[in-house]
Amino acid sequence: MARPPFNSRSQNLMCTLWVTHIILMAVMVLIFYQHSYRIYRRTKICRIKNKEEKRIKRMQWIFSLTKESDAFCISELRMDRRTFEILCDMVRDIGGLKDTRNASVDEIVAFFIYVLAHHKKNRTISLLFHRSQETVSRHFNLCLHAILKLHHILLQTPEPISENCEDDRWKPFKGCLGALDGTFIPVTPPKEEKQRYRTRKGGIATNVLGVCSPNMQFIYVLPGWEGSAHDGRVLRDAISRPTGLKVPQGCYYLVDAGYCNSSGFLAPYRGHSMMKSSTVDVHNQETNEVEYGRGKNKRFWTEEESWVLIRCLQDMATDPLWKTDGGFKNNYMNEIRRLMVQKLPQLIIEVKHIDSRIKFLKGRYHAINEMCKQSGCSWNDVEKKIACEFTWYTEWIKIHKDAKGLYNVSFPYFTDLDMVYGKDRATGDVAEDPLAAEQNLGNATVTLTVTDESDSNTEIEFLSTMESLPSNSSSSSAAKKKCTHQVHKASKKTKFAPVKNAETEYKEFNDEIRGFMKSLDGHLSTMSTWMQGTTSRMPQVLELLEKHGFSGPDKYKASKVICQDPLNIDLLFSLDSTEVREYVLTLI
Repeated sequence: MARPPFNSRSQNLMCTLWVTHIILMAVMVLIFYQHSYRIYRRTKICRIKNKEEKRIKRMQWIFSLTKESDAFCISELRMDRRTFEILCDMVRDIGGLKDTRNASVDEIVAFFIYVLAHHKKNRTISLLFHRSQETVSRHFNLCLHAILKLHHILLQTPEPISENCEDDRWKPFKGCLGALDGTFIPVTPPKEEKQRYRTRKGGIATNVLGVCSPNMQFIYVLPGWEGSAHDGRVLRDAISRPTGLKVPQGCYYLVDAGYCNSSGFLAPYRGHSMMKSSTVDVHNQETNEVEYGRGKNKRFWTEEESWVLIRCLQDMATDPLWKTDGGFKNNYMNEIRRLMVQKLPQLIIEVKHIDSRIKFLKGRYHAINEMCKQSGCSWNDVEKKIACEFTWYTEWIKIHKDAKGLYNVSFPYFTDLDMVYGKDRATGDVAEDPLAAEQNLGNATVTLTVTDESDSNTEIEFLSTMESLPSNSSSSSAAKKKCTHQVHKASKKTKFAPVKNAETEYKEFNDEIRGFMKSLDGHLSTMSTWMQGTTSRMPQVLELLEKHGFSGPDKYKASKVICQDPLNIDLLFSLDSTEVREYVLTLI
């Protein structure tokens, strides 16, 4: 029997290799899918077991918090079981908080109160309640929105001390509504805003104004001001708000010495101990020390010295070796003194004089900056307003003592000091009282249909509408920012993958295998069609190559290269007879 020609044997061998290669690939893919599915099933079973164990632990923990005993409930939630149930009913009936698919109102309120009672972070709460951090954060905000709607119930209406009061502590304060003060609450602001939140004691906190009645019930709360803001400035903001603190005619609140005596607010008298002058003189003579105090050992600054001091402050404000988040590093006064002596060699000055001058300039700057902010004018316009409206200026002196001495007196250092102290000034943009917060919640309607992240089959939608805000409200800018942020959220939808049982997963896996086999069958048919078309034109290619002088190994090599791609065959037969040889030589 005669052997088949060489070209037929090579074609059959090529086809056999291609088919074998494809079959091996398909077998390897099937083995990979089977192995992956087994691993997935094993992991899924372990995950289901862990989920069930977490659910049991979570139920036991919530039961011990809210049902086991009053002692444990007071220790962990700062309230007994009865109070906790009342709060849950109020949040559910008035606040509108509802059970989700896997989280009850009791659980949501429990970890909300736990965060407030122990100042814990999401990471800690997620470990205690066996929830994800996203779930804790989402449900915390839901409960917070519901609590804000209870402000008219939780905040007491002020009542003045009557004439027939029997409490010995409050008898002298007829018409008093209560007392107020500011408190620092530690926060973690963004890095670029940390300077404004640094308090005078060096901590990072927010200044919260609290107003209480004589029986220790809250009347008004204003959170959100930066820690660097003075208590008097926070109080001015609370009074100027349309929904802020109101003081009826003839009534007043008790304040500490950090506030000024004014209409509606009574501060204690600033007393100081007295000593005999002879004793002081003898002590000074014996110790040979300088007498300190207001007006003692006073130094008068020239215009040139003041400008040199400001230039040194500007240099240090731009020097990272001395500038910090809350001001300057320790011992910066000695550095300023050294720089001033370098610029003015004849200058004789002490550090205490520099400290006193910096306090004076800083107080004047903040007073002027506050007047510019409240009036919406530049310093030149405010300076003219002070000269023309003396009554307006005297009212400012009552609420800001550093504004004294500005009447008909120029202050040319304001623009230069703004480079030193301007960026560290508190703004109060995020400050918001409960009534304004509730109004902003109404302006930004938030529709939340949520379930637990592990087996939720719903989506979260944020639907927000911007409504008109009062133009005279000092919190309108913060409210608009909040609404804008929520409107930005409206363009996003967060979907959680639905939980599937084993039968559904098995069906989906089979569907994936069928789809893969169908696509593989299509690729095989396409490849076989291509190989048949290529093989059917092989004799024509050999004949054309022989016609143009190719023979022996060159002919077989050229035919193999050309038949590997149908485009090469089409291009070969489309060329002129003069171009075929050059094209074949290029390929081989």
